[in-house]
Amino acid sequence: MALELVLAGDGEMRPELERLIASHGLQSQVHITGWISAEQVRAELLAARALVLPSFAEGLPVVIMEAMALRRPVLSTYVAGIPELVRPGRDGWLFEAGSAPALADAMAACLQCPPGALQAMGDAAHAHVLQRHNIETEAVKLADLFAMHCGAEP
Repeated sequence: MALELVLAGDGEMRPELERLIASHGLQSQVHITGWISAEQVRAELLAARALVLPSFAEGLPVVIMEAMALRRPVLSTYVAGIPELVRPGRDGWLFEAGSAPALADAMAACLQCPPGALQAMGDAAHAHVLQRHNIETEAVKLADLFAMHCGAEP
């Protein structure tokens, strides 16, 4: 099965990752973008089968909401607010933080998922994120709160 992994972003581990990619001969399958703009992040998400965000510490990651808004399933960890966003089997896959075997299993499940099932997960992710994190809805709630606490009309 053909696989391309795009590591979007940059960081102190980049030289080590590049060395590992080269030592395993994975240059044609694994690409590191370095820092990219919001437009480039969107383009990468649209080109992807899914977003993978293995993390040890997050709040409520915006990139997950962006992926879901673009109808992409998400593979991520059971950390902080992530399980609020990603419902296993409906919007994507969740796995234990720090577990390379669990990450590999989730990625394999995503790769083996039929296109129709991936589309259904992406559609569910889209609906879920719009229902819970829509900017227009949240702005109205915020305006109502300000009005209630400041005595002004919304």
